[in-house]
Amino acid sequence: MLRLFIIFLALSFILGIKDGLFDTEDDDVLPLNNETLQNLVIQTKPNNKVWVVEFYNSWCGHCVNFAPVWKKVATDLKEWRDIIGIAALDCSQKVNLEACRDFEVEYYPTIKIFPPVYSSKRAKSGIELKARELIGIKTKLFEVLANNPTDSWPNLKPLANIEDIWQEKKDSHKHVLLIFEEADSILGKEVMLDVKSLNNVLLRTMVKDSVTKYGINKFPSLYKVNQDSTYTVLAVGIKSNDEDRKLFAKVIQGLSGGAKLKQPTGGSQSKLQEVEGQRDGPFPKTNRIVFIFSILSSKVSMQDLESAIHYSLRQEVAIKKSIDKDRLSALKEFVHVLEKYLPGREPVLKFLNKVYNMLNTHEAKNMSGEEWMNKLDSIQSKDSFLPEVVRWESCEGSSPQYRGYPCGMWTLFHVLTVEAFHQNSGNRKDNPQEVLLAVKGYMEYFFGCSECSRNFLSMAATIADEVKSHKDSVLWLWSAHNKANKRLQGDASEDPDHPKVHFPPEHLCQLCNKMIKSDQGMSLSWDVDKVLEFLLQFYSEKNIVFSINLLGAQEVFRETGLDVRTLTHHKVLDWWEKKQNKDDLKQVRLLEVWKLEKRRHHMSVEGNGSNMKSVSFGSNFLTGWGLTQLDLSMCIIFYVMSTLIILFLYYHFISRRKLCSFKLSKNIA
Repeated sequence: MLRLFIIFLALSFILGIKDGLFDTEDDDVLPLNNETLQNLVIQTKPNNKVWVVEFYNSWCGHCVNFAPVWKKVATDLKEWRDIIGIAALDCSQKVNLEACRDFEVEYYPTIKIFPPVYSSKRAKSGIELKARELIGIKTKLFEVLANNPTDSWPNLKPLANIEDIWQEKKDSHKHVLLIFEEADSILGKEVMLDVKSLNNVLLRTMVKDSVTKYGINKFPSLYKVNQDSTYTVLAVGIKSNDEDRKLFAKVIQGLSGGAKLKQPTGGSQSKLQEVEGQRDGPFPKTNRIVFIFSILSSKVSMQDLESAIHYSLRQEVAIKKSIDKDRLSALKEFVHVLEKYLPGREPVLKFLNKVYNMLNTHEAKNMSGEEWMNKLDSIQSKDSFLPEVVRWESCEGSSPQYRGYPCGMWTLFHVLTVEAFHQNSGNRKDNPQEVLLAVKGYMEYFFGCSECSRNFLSMAATIADEVKSHKDSVLWLWSAHNKANKRLQGDASEDPDHPKVHFPPEHLCQLCNKMIKSDQGMSLSWDVDKVLEFLLQFYSEKNIVFSINLLGAQEVFRETGLDVRTLTHHKVLDWWEKKQNKDDLKQVRLLEVWKLEKRRHHMSVEGNGSNMKSVSFGSNFLTGWGLTQLDLSMCIIFYVMSTLIILFLYYHFISRRKLCSFKLSKNIA
């Protein structure tokens, strides 16, 4: 097994693996999945490697922004990859749900360090890394290396006394060296890892407070410790970490006479930055594509809404290790507004109603993510289900990491506030903050992007004071969405093909802006009444379509010369169809066709009464008896073959009888 995964690692760097935000062809981060995480990180025996794994979400804007930093960390540490492994796992993938839940990933990105210990302990030994900059990450990593030493690692703990170094000296050590540095410096540890392959060198570090008594007053500095307890200065740094690191490593390499060391990679740019901007999205950037997407942007896709609900319930909620009291309450309120205000399909609404009833009757104070998933599975039936497919239409981005789920959730929130407006107009007893508070609860306890959640909660602090009616609710969410768009303009998470602009844009609502005269002159401002009118129409049930095929897109494709397959996907079976055995499913569909034809036949018979005799014998006979043309053909073939066999046997026995009679008469004569 170990040999197979060594081969896997080699091939991953030679051939390249693309997964989410990382690609081994362009950077030095190893993408993992649930299986490779278990085999490479949570191993069945001790090893001499520490793994640092980023648990991220490919649609999370904070993760997109952090990805270049993580790639730089991997590039900077790649010369130490025999000791330190830098990896990443995409929690947005369903296959990784179990791993992210087991390691209690509550927000993205989450970084965990796994020291080299036995598997029974390793699963629980992940050390969370809070730092998000290179120096902070290295500092914490070196601390873990120092506290979890192995025989093959350099000892990164600073010495307390110079004399202690002789206890570690071996016969193979021809040179005993010390680096003196400030207490918060990581230079000495970096150099120790850089020169770890030089077997004839013993190198340790000491901090300033421990060596001033020896008369050492230059930091950082590299000294050689002689047998007679004297010291020889070899190099003095200039307090530039990268330059001092290269200098010290070069001096030590020259002293040892060993092979030339590879230059430290600190400060170098990752390969991804060299090719940045060279990748296109899944579709060519043509005017025809822009034309198609301009049509899609004028409609709300039910496919987007159902995909957002599926991902939120089956991924975001299910990934939680424990859904405790506060989370359970927030989940109940969120599902309640979904089943109450979603203008969805009947099977989906029935499913949401069953989920809400299940939460209402759940007696325990908490629920595990796994238990939640099992309950969802048990609730699904042929007539009430939530489709498992996640596919984006109006919310589709130019690449998988763009738009998608966040866009789908914003759309869902808008639809809910608008539907609540329509259902409760004139009702003074209802709570106009109901939808927004449910959304706030979901964002606080379940939304995976931690930065997005914090920003939304910061805005949500004004709901109590600003929202007094359902009109206020619709407009508050619209304003919050525009604030988020403004904040993300120029961000790494922004889709280059779908720039963040104020909504609605002019091509969707020309009357939503008006000119205002002030002391500074004329300026453009929102006409709030027109904006409300637009929102109530745009996010209404009448403007929701299930698929782009319902938009008259077929005619558009013919006019523009596009292949419909470039923007649509093959039909995906719903949950109930997936549950059927593939072979049985085919038979079920044939049976349904047969039943339909049979019903039509009976209706024809009842309608024609005495004219039944005039009905064509062929097709009605077949449908009435449940026979197909293939069945009839087989019957005819069987009939012909049987006739031929009977004729053959008849001829055979008659011939033998005549032959016997002839021989008998001849003998008598």
